[in-house]
Amino acid sequence: MKPTDTGKDKVKKICEVLRKETLEPAERESAELLNRAKHEAEAMVQKARKEAEELRAEARKEIERKKAVLEVSLKQACQQTLEALRQTIIEKLFHSEIGRLLHQPLQEAKTAARLIEAVITALEKEGVQSNLSAYIASSIPAHEVNALLAPRIIQRLREKGVMVGTFSGGVEVKLDKENITLDLSEEALKELVANYTRKDFRATLFGAAF
Repeated sequence: MKPTDTGKDKVKKICEVLRKETLEPAERESAELLNRAKHEAEAMVQKARKEAEELRAEARKEIERKKAVLEVSLKQACQQTLEALRQTIIEKLFHSEIGRLLHQPLQEAKTAARLIEAVITALEKEGVQSNLSAYIASSIPAHEVNALLAPRIIQRLREKGVMVGTFSGGVEVKLDKENITLDLSEEALKELVANYTRKDFRATLFGAAF
């Protein structure tokens, strides 16, 4: 026969039952929750690290992109500045010097006569028979030019002498029938000389690359 449990034993048994049915499940659940929370926290940390690395990588790409854009912009700005400087030098030095060298000779009667003779002789060699008109700058005395022209040249001119034009220096020869003007005025010759010599001038002043 089983001895009768004392009050102390009953309390002990009740505590044992409570421990097994309440505390132990609660401890297991708590451990599971802690373990799950730990894994979730580790996953969150890994995700945050990955996102942070992606942001850093994206930031590096953006910095490199902006750096490349800045370098291109600076290069273009430097090239434009150098080209503007070259053009200024060409305009101020090159063109003005050509103008200075051409201006005085193109104001002289002998230069005008030579230009007219050269043009008409070249036209004759090409078989051009058109009536011709020769114009000189208003600063050149027409009678001096006529005196310097060979008689055959005078005969080729419709007016039997030169006429005064509206340009500042040099000459113009017009083929009346064809309505063509051969422009050897100061401005035209300056541009012609500049076109032929600009490349050599730029190469000498700025280097062969230019």
